[in-house]
Amino acid sequence: MQMLMRVSRRFAAVVAICLWGQAALGDVSVLSIDSQTEGWLNRTTTVTIALDQAIPFRVSAPQDGRVAVTLNGADPHSQPAFHPDTVINRYNLSGAQEGAVISLEAQRMLTLQTASMTNSGGAARLILTFAAGSRLSRSPHDAPRRGATALPLVVLDPGHGGIDPGAVRLDIAEKDIALAFGQELRAVLLESGRFDVRMTRDTDVFVTLRDRVRFARESGAAVFISLHANTVTRGNASGSAIYTLSEDASSAEAAALAELENRADTLGGVDLGVEDDDLALLLTDMAQRETNARSAMLARATVEAMRHAVGVIRSNPHRSAGFRVLKAPDIPSMLIELGFLSDATDRANMISPRWRGHAAQGILAALDDWVERDGVLSAQVRPAPARVAGANGD
Repeated sequence: MQMLMRVSRRFAAVVAICLWGQAALGDVSVLSIDSQTEGWLNRTTTVTIALDQAIPFRVSAPQDGRVAVTLNGADPHSQPAFHPDTVINRYNLSGAQEGAVISLEAQRMLTLQTASMTNSGGAARLILTFAAGSRLSRSPHDAPRRGATALPLVVLDPGHGGIDPGAVRLDIAEKDIALAFGQELRAVLLESGRFDVRMTRDTDVFVTLRDRVRFARESGAAVFISLHANTVTRGNASGSAIYTLSEDASSAEAAALAELENRADTLGGVDLGVEDDDLALLLTDMAQRETNARSAMLARATVEAMRHAVGVIRSNPHRSAGFRVLKAPDIPSMLIELGFLSDATDRANMISPRWRGHAAQGILAALDDWVERDGVLSAQVRPAPARVAGANGD
């Protein structure tokens, strides 16, 4: 016997109920609980609960990522195989007057979409589908303790600064755009309760590329995000783009941009020759190759999230080149060019707090997705970070 009840997103608070005329005549075993999520930003999570026969069930409306499934006649002492995924990663099976209750715990807000019981060939399956929404913040009692897993640390790197203005158009300097956006992005990430944040600079000071990378590594960063704007003197170009590290540039334009950004240290009289030799060795290391793959996954998530958040994305928005500031061998890193100061629309966007707010929310969504997919991001509580000239922690 099969009964299907659909619960629309609009009325997701309605409790799903499925009842048979007769209760099961004995305890029914819960055999397995499987969770699988599909989609990128718009995700659907399907939970399949296998039973040895079909029985009445009731599903509570999800609250704060938690949902209770009551199974009339089920054995509360069952030991089901559990296959979690990135959204639902914990369950509890307990007794109830009706039989058993399975409590599911998710990392994201859930909205119940469908609930159905199938019975075929003596095997029954309860299939629940949920829309998986925004990632849940940690509650105060979940705050990390000494020796426990810490929040992922994001190091934000506003490009240029001090004697290095970066690109300039109509008295608007890249260094100011990068700093303003970095400060606003920091606030959004911290407010989410899901990330710790430090910045290589939060004032108008010059920090070398070498010191930016060193600061991220000594801070124990889980991810490094360098923030920039672009400009062209000939032709037209607009939109945001995400850059990751590669020995071979994805295009001549990407190579030229990397060369331009890599000149920043020359303003501070830094000798780049030794750094090149050291990093050439690091680039051959297996850790660097793994890090590059993780960086590319982060860049793809950011492209998709920015497309949804602000809609202004360049053609071929994920690009790569030999940016010195992305060369930490053990930290996934990306460089975000927010737009072009030479384009009137981009320029208006980058000086607009509203646009920057949407862009920051897009980056938060990208980091949320990447944290779930990356699988190796968790880090132990870090020691107090070393500071470099012009850098600070929050």
